[in-house]
Amino acid sequence: MPRTNDLERSIGNGVGLRGTAGQRIRSLLLGLTLFLVLTLGFSGGAQAAAKGSAVETSAIAANRTTSTESTATRSPASVSAPAIPAMPPDVQRILERGKLTVAVLGQDNAPFFMDEQGQLSGLDIQLAQALADQLGVKLDITRSAQTFDQVVDAVYGQKADLAISKISRTLKRAQRVRFSRPYLRMRQGLLVNRLQMAEQTQGRSMVETIRDLRGQVGVIKGSSYVGFLKQKFPQASIVEYPAWEDIVEAVVRGDILAAYRDELEIKKVVRTRPDVALQLQTIALTDTQDSLAVVLPWSSSHLLAFVDQYLDTLTAQYTVDTVLDEYADYWATQRPQP
Repeated sequence: MPRTNDLERSIGNGVGLRGTAGQRIRSLLLGLTLFLVLTLGFSGGAQAAAKGSAVETSAIAANRTTSTESTATRSPASVSAPAIPAMPPDVQRILERGKLTVAVLGQDNAPFFMDEQGQLSGLDIQLAQALADQLGVKLDITRSAQTFDQVVDAVYGQKADLAISKISRTLKRAQRVRFSRPYLRMRQGLLVNRLQMAEQTQGRSMVETIRDLRGQVGVIKGSSYVGFLKQKFPQASIVEYPAWEDIVEAVVRGDILAAYRDELEIKKVVRTRPDVALQLQTIALTDTQDSLAVVLPWSSSHLLAFVDQYLDTLTAQYTVDTVLDEYADYWATQRPQP
């Protein structure tokens, strides 16, 4: 029989073996568990991180897309720019309308504008037609104005694109409208009654008498010569008439001392009325000037440049004598028949 101590020692060793194996198994299980936990945890974190990264990447991509779309939206190349008119506005309106509207005085004033058997003709009409032809549009003449100032008012109120109507350039008118460069320069003149002028002279020279001109002087109502007369002859009395023919007749009868207008009109009377040559005397004022120009709205800057450039291209520069000669046949038909 083994000894008790040996048996206890054997049992103790067996128990020790079993205990050691169990501890090893537990250690292995614990290690396996930790491995699985760590593995699974790492895998889940990686997936989560991957998902987060994917979400972040998607967000960045979305932001980039939005930014790109926003940039594309703001890009000038992707936005349709407003259409640029083919011409400046003041010219474009005329082209779209297909006609150039020109204001002309309602009463004939040869050789600038006159109605011959229902057909308008004259120097100003020729100029208006030439401008319309250069623009490639029709010419539309409006003659509602009864005074020269009303012609200017029609342009100022934009009822006409421009006016060509023997309009004189004055500072007062230039406050409201624009003027082209002159297409005809003339001196101012007096058509005087010889008898009344002799009474005024009273031993003085003609020059002295004109400088201190007194008496009644006729001018066309609403014309630039109302202002010219006030400035040039402050001692004279202004008498306004509706028509030039009425002024001439008043001078012939001796009702007034003189008629005041440009030298062309003064010389025209002599050509067309040789019967009154003995009663009338013409005087050209060399220290004065009357410049005729095209009238345009103050806002029509490009149309003004167009008109000026056309006037610069004219090879023949008009003078009073050349105009009178050009319309000599017309004056012949206007003479009173015996």
